[in-house]
Amino acid sequence: MNGNNDKFIQFFKALANEERIQILRLLKKNKEMCAQDVEKNFYLEQSTTSHHLNTLRRAGITKARKSGRNVFYSIDYDSFKEIWDQFSTSMF
Repeated sequence: MNGNNDKFIQFFKALANEERIQILRLLKKNKEMCAQDVEKNFYLEQSTTSHHLNTLRRAGITKARKSGRNVFYSIDYDSFKEIWDQFSTSMF
């Protein structure tokens, strides 16, 4: 497998989870949220929330910025579009 295939697989696996889709909907609505606020919205354990947010970040779907003790997440529209465009170009 080449590197692009790995990136596409990681991207689509990250999107293939109902809780992560719900997190993305929440981030779209709120623009940016700290991990604790995401956790409170879904009544998820802290470790589960961190896992989901990190999976989305590693896949290039979200980005994170640290401010003090908080990490704020938002959708990385530029990265998302770039990966989608690369996938579309290589597949179709």
